[in-house]
Amino acid sequence: MVIEQLAKTVLSELKRITQTETVVGEPITAGGVTLIPVSRVSIGFGVGGANSREKNREGEATGGGLLIEPVAFIAISGEKAELLSLRKESVAFGQVVDLIPEVLSRIREMRQAKESGPKKKA
Repeated sequence: MVIEQLAKTVLSELKRITQTETVVGEPITAGGVTLIPVSRVSIGFGVGGANSREKNREGEATGGGLLIEPVAFIAISGEKAELLSLRKESVAFGQVVDLIPEVLSRIREMRQAKESGPKKKA
């Protein structure tokens, strides 16, 4: 019955790791803009065991993996909120760094639009 306790322990830890704060990160405020990171969490695990009647052989094992992938930012400036996706088609974790200039550019555009106010029609 050790395997049942092992499975319960693994599931308990997975529950702890995959809290809402893991998917929606802590807000970051800079220059009047608040960024909230949004991630995708993927989990896989397996538990197994066996016992043999010959020579009282028993065995149990567990294994698992966790992937946390940043997928977007929620940008809040004043009364406006916008979802800034980090995915063009398929973005691997290593490519996120390449997209930072685009995210910063969009934030600047939002700030400039806010500062210039609504455009008046002629």
